[in-house]
Amino acid sequence: MAGLALTTPYSWSVADAFTAAIGNSVRDQLTYLQNPPSFVGTQGTSQSLSNQTWTPLALDTSQTDPYAGHSTSTNTALYVCQPGVPGWYTACGVYAPSGNSAGFRAARLQVNGASVPGTGAYLPANGGVEMGVVTPVRDVYLNVGDSIAVAGWQSSGGSLGTAIDGDLRCGLWLRFSHA
Repeated sequence: MAGLALTTPYSWSVADAFTAAIGNSVRDQLTYLQNPPSFVGTQGTSQSLSNQTWTPLALDTSQTDPYAGHSTSTNTALYVCQPGVPGWYTACGVYAPSGNSAGFRAARLQVNGASVPGTGAYLPANGGVEMGVVTPVRDVYLNVGDSIAVAGWQSSGGSLGTAIDGDLRCGLWLRFSHA
């Protein structure tokens, strides 16, 4: 029953009789509470980021996405809020650049292509070794159709790829918090 919309609980009155419709509504609400919208997506193929350009990070692997808000073949950098579940989502992302000793690295969350204030993280290059730049965990309000992405930025002086390791890669984590 994945993909259930957030519904308003039934308001009982003294004269109400329990019906199948009321029972189904209660079942759907309990099922929703057991399976709220969530998403975990990571990068399985390295991506090249241009120098000093904010770039949404392609996420071609989904570990969980019960509401089908992400595509691994079209607009792979985006998670799109699905019908019936607008609200506050807790989100965090990571940019994992390949090793390079020049410049800075940064990550941020973006909603509909615009930066979400307070989600930027910046680090100096780490002596040529791979590293992860993690955004702060934030609650972000998404309306139906809004998209959220993690974006990376680097200033190495040229293009720089992303790291694809068993325990380090670009990713986005998202879960529905409340309406």
